[in-house]
Parts: sequence; C-alpha cells; structure tokens
Amino acid sequence: MDIERIKRKLLIKYPIFGSTLAKLVFEPSTEIETAGTDGKVVLYNPTFIDSLSEEQQVFVFAHEICHVFFQHIYRSEGKDKRLWNIATDAVINALLMNDGLPIVEGGVDIPEAINHDAEEMYNRLLEEERKKQEEQQRNQQQNGNNENEEHEKSNEGKPETDSSGEGKSGEGKSETDSSGEGKSDVGHDTHSLWDKAIEERKREEQEVEEQSGDTTDEFDEYESGSQSENKAFEENKIKREEQLKQFSRKLARDASKGPKERESEIKGRRISDIGIAIPLIDWRKLLKQAIRFDEEFTRKHARMRNGFFRHRLEQIPIPETEILLDVSGSVSETLLKNFLRECKHILASSRVKVGCFNTEFHGFTEVRSIEDIDNLEFPIGGGTDFDS
Repeated sequence: MDIERIKRKLLIKYPIFGSTLAKLVFEPSTEIETAGTDGKVVLYNPTFIDSLSEEQQVFVFAHEICHVFFQHIYRSEGKDKRLWNIATDAVINALLMNDGLPIVEGGVDIPEAINHDAEEMYNRLLEEERKKQEEQQRNQQQNGNNENEEHEKSNEGKPETDSSGEGKSGEGKSETDSSGEGKSDVGHDTHSLWDKAIEERKREEQEVEEQSGDTTDEFDEYESGSQSENKAFEENKIKREEQLKQFSRKLARDASKGPKERESEIKGRRISDIGIAIPLIDWRKLLKQAIRFDEEFTRKHARMRNGFFRHRLEQIPIPETEILLDVSGSVSETLLKNFLRECKHILASSRVKVGCFNTEFHGFTEVRSIEDIDNLEFPIGGGTDFDS
C-alpha cells in the first residue's frame, strides 16, 4: 500500500479535511486488527489494509479522518459507548457510500443514517434500546407471572416459596448494559483508543488550568467538531464542484485564445502572502532514499605520519532536490501557494532548485532560504507542454 498516494486521493476527494489530514500521523501497527485513531495518530494493520482494494483503503482512512474532524472521540463523554460508536460509524459510512466509496466488510451499514447527524442517530438508537429493554422487561414479567401461576397450581396445599425470578431480571440488565468494557467496539475499525485519548486530554486541560488558572483556547477547537456531518459533506461537495468549474472555465478560455494571445499573458510576477503550513508529507523520510553522496579529500582530518600528511577520505552528503512547478493558466494562485509552502519544508531537508514550466521550461533557480521562495517570480499563464 502506498500511504502517500492514498493521502493525495483523500485531499482531492475531500479538500475540506485538508487541515485535519495534515495534522495526523499514519503508522502501521500489528497490535490492532484493522484501523483506529486516538485523534492524533491513525493506526492501521498493514495486512488488513493490503487485503482491500484502493477505493476501500480510501474508505477506511476517510472514516478515521471523519472521526477526528468531527471530534467524535471527545463528544463521546457521558454517552453509551457502544451506541455512540454505532451512531458515528453509521453516519460516516452512509455519507462515504453516498460519495461512491465501497464500504468495508463488517462496517456498520444503516442506510437511513444518511438523514441524520451523529447526535440524532445516537438519540434514535438510544430510544430503540430503551424500547427494547422495556419489551424485555415486559416479557420477563409475563414469563414470571406464567411461571408463578403454574407453580401455585402445582404446589396447592404446600408451603409458599419465593418465585420472584430476581435472577433473570438481573441477567436482563447485564445483557443490556452496553457501556461495559470489551463490548463497545463495533464495525470494521476499533474505538479502543478513545478512552485513553479522553484521559490524556483531561490531563492536558488540568495542567493548563494549574499553570494559568484557566483553560486556554487550545481546547476550544474540540467544540468546532460538533457541526453536522451532513452539512460538512455538503460543503465539501460544493467546494469540489466549484473547483472543477473554475478549472473547466480556465481550460475553455485557454482553448479559445490564439498562441500569441496566450503568450502575451505569460508574465513574471511574485506571489504574495505565501505563508507556511504543516507539511502534508514527511519530506525528510521521502527524500532520504534520493540523497546523493560525493566523496572528496579534505585536510580537515589530515595527520602527519612518517614525515607525510595523510588525508582521510571523507564521505560528505550533499542532498539536492530539483522541483518543477506547473505555472500554466490552469493552475490557480491558491494551488501554487500550496506548492511553494511544501517547497519551504523541503528546504529544511535539502538544497533546493525550483524550475517553472508552462508552454516552455524556464530554467532552474537555486533557493537557499524561505525568503528566496517568497521573492521568486513566476512566468504565470499560458498552456502546458510537458515535453518542453
């Protein structure tokens, strides 16, 4: 499985989850059977993931990202664990399937969940559970009455005995207690990491409160996750459709212009307010395999031996990365800014040369600092020629 490829597909399909995806760490683990998250790390069993199609892999990781984005972990406090897990899985899965992703075997599949957010689905399940318990109690009571009648008939003239059936009532309560440990996991993924995450958050809040006398805005972000899952998916759909329309309009405009007109639009200009962001990829790890090593003699560690200077052959790593940026008219300024933010992160692990192309290749420019990236000028506009 190519986790970076899956992350790229998630970014394209769900741009609204971009900031959440950037904050998460994805780690393989054989300690869980499928996948799970604690809100900071997404753990996945490689054997389980490799058994799925690529679309199902996207489904699994989108499912975990949704749990984090909607803060399902921290909203679970005070709720029946099993029912909350069913409710959140049901809503997420319904929305993902509605987007065309195939559900994984064993996943919670409740079609009507598409019409509810997690809280509404939880309350519905809670009401169904309440009715189920009442029905069980009525049945137990009825069975107890029938047993009492039969017992009285069979013991006419004999001393009375206790036949209240208390033991069965206790068993019924145990069966319906779904908040017990070991019974809360449902669906295709594990929620076993949630309790630890909640405890860790409480400790962090307590430490902040002890240090400053009050909790800070650091924890206010948890409340933002309580927005409707349905609404967020609708916003994502609108955002994707708008991006596609903008791209289509640019392609149509470029196609309607002649070569001279397109060429005249290509001009060098600077992109302002590039800013910085959390890297979407671990560039240090990705570039590690591509680092070139040069060997040279150096006097730095020379030693005089037997009347001669002897120089030790020292291997000096010289990492260098060449980056090609598409600056044609179909690439928006927002997308180009995203490219440049990633260039800043690459700069921390390697020397960088940035080259631009549209209808032609405009050569490489060496950058040595973040300021160099901020001051780059780009020949933006025109078509795209990958053979240039």
